[in-house]
Amino acid sequence: MSIASLKSLDKTDMTRWGFRILFFLFVWLYLGIYKGDYLFKLQDSFYFIYDHQFVEHLMTKKSWMIILMARFILQFSYYPLLGAAIVAALISGIELIASKLFNIGKRWFFIGFLPCLALLVAFCSVTYEMYDQFETSFPAAVIIGFYYALLLFFLYRKLENSIIATVILTIATAISFIWMGPCALVALLMIGTDALFRKRFIPGAITLTLGALCSYFCMNYASYHVMPAFWSYSLFHPWPTPFFHGIFITNLVAHIVATLVLTTHTFYKEKQIPERFELSANIAMSLLFVLITIYLCRFPFVLKEELRLQHLAHKSEWKQMVKEMGEMEASSRVIAAYRVIALNNTEQLSKKVFNYHYSYSHPGFYKYNEEMIYYPELMLYNSFPQVSYRWCMEVLTDGQISMGILRIMALCAFTNEEYDLARRYLNLLKSSLFYDTWAEEMLSCLDKPDKYIEKYPELKNVIKGRPFIETTGIVRGAVTIYDRYPALPNISAERKLLTLLYRRNLDQFQKEVRLSPFMKKGLPRCMQQGLILKAFMTQDNSILRNFPIDKSEFDYVERFINYYKVHHDDDDLAIQMKEKFGYSYCHYFTFGVGAKPINKKGTK
Repeated sequence: MSIASLKSLDKTDMTRWGFRILFFLFVWLYLGIYKGDYLFKLQDSFYFIYDHQFVEHLMTKKSWMIILMARFILQFSYYPLLGAAIVAALISGIELIASKLFNIGKRWFFIGFLPCLALLVAFCSVTYEMYDQFETSFPAAVIIGFYYALLLFFLYRKLENSIIATVILTIATAISFIWMGPCALVALLMIGTDALFRKRFIPGAITLTLGALCSYFCMNYASYHVMPAFWSYSLFHPWPTPFFHGIFITNLVAHIVATLVLTTHTFYKEKQIPERFELSANIAMSLLFVLITIYLCRFPFVLKEELRLQHLAHKSEWKQMVKEMGEMEASSRVIAAYRVIALNNTEQLSKKVFNYHYSYSHPGFYKYNEEMIYYPELMLYNSFPQVSYRWCMEVLTDGQISMGILRIMALCAFTNEEYDLARRYLNLLKSSLFYDTWAEEMLSCLDKPDKYIEKYPELKNVIKGRPFIETTGIVRGAVTIYDRYPALPNISAERKLLTLLYRRNLDQFQKEVRLSPFMKKGLPRCMQQGLILKAFMTQDNSILRNFPIDKSEFDYVERFINYYKVHHDDDDLAIQMKEKFGYSYCHYFTFGVGAKPINKKGTK
């Protein structure tokens, strides 16, 4: 924009350009900072490399063209601020194009931002669906698809005086479903409703009717196979499964709003706001809809914390994970798993593992992560690379290839000393844009693995703790995995004992702790509390003989039991116990998931 044109702008025009700049900054910082871990997870959940075989394979998929463009864009979210800047620019560009295409005047300029805000809601609509068999490039595809709809609408406006041209454009748009996916429906809806609202009933009816028929027959062959945000897995299943209803409805409403806001603009663009109110009205309405968008873009607080820990784990920032975990009030199985990984890799597992919140019943918490999709990392860092590898293979079989899974598989092969296998996965990652540096570094160390282990010492414990005989049989839960390996290296003794404590199997714990290396150097606090709890519940203090029990820990557990007996009938018991005793094994044993109430005699 030239200096002369800037001088010609009035107050409302300047405000409009100011809002454009502020809107870009808002979307960029909101996505890049507040939802940065979400962006990182999106790009880590699919597979994109610069290889002709990859493109040829992708071309065999439904809606391949829009998937390819969306994946290309989202790969930059490896650095969330960079990815957010690209997404913010794309969303902001829609306002510029739509305002020009639909001739949105300055007195109603806030209307141009409404489709952008609706698409931002659609972009952020994915929550726990990202863990399922889901094309996670979908959020970017939503934005690209709207550009495609605007392009087709532009062509329609150029050809609208010819019924034949309109029919040909409608059929071509419907057929483009094969390459561009459900955004073709958005284009047809935009074209058809615009014609109807401008009282061009015949072209509008032709567009919507032919579009519906052609899309109906194309959909079985062209829709996202795993994208539930639009109609139809097939001709016979026009609605997604219940698990995807939330994202389906959110996206459906967002696209209808984004379309109708523009196509119905002819109804009210002639109505002029009094000049003295036009500026304040636009500012007020813009701010109102921004606040509504922020509200609609929220996702479960627990998921936010889970994504944060996964992002830090990817960067091997174990100390930072431990620091941030101490400030997390939320709890879930995913958080518990990454908590174990971080404490394990900072050698604080026994010291702190039970000093956290362990209640998984959280308001609004969707319990999909009970499926334990994070198992590969948990198994790897707990010295079961073969089991971890098996989990990765199952994820790839049931879902899709992802950069994160390939990275874990390379680490599994490396720690299992299967260097040729590791080289295969690393060569794939080397063809990516942001994983290539890590892959090159690891490839250079395959002939000298000690060099890589020296840089990432957590892998040393993984290798030392591998079972003497490891199989890839039936994949089981983390809490039962040690049952299959009775003979483990000493480094795994700590993890096995803590697993028994986690399962509240105090009888087996008492037997195995006698043979533990901890007996020579002193039992950690949580293990002492486990033994003391058993003594109280069985009313047999003799079982504590020959165990190195601190008197302070015995007194602590005794106070805990007595306090529990006195306040057993209080409604706020859990809160009172937390405030008085903090988090400890006593607290987990009594209030964690699966706990049974202790009766007033001290037994369960």
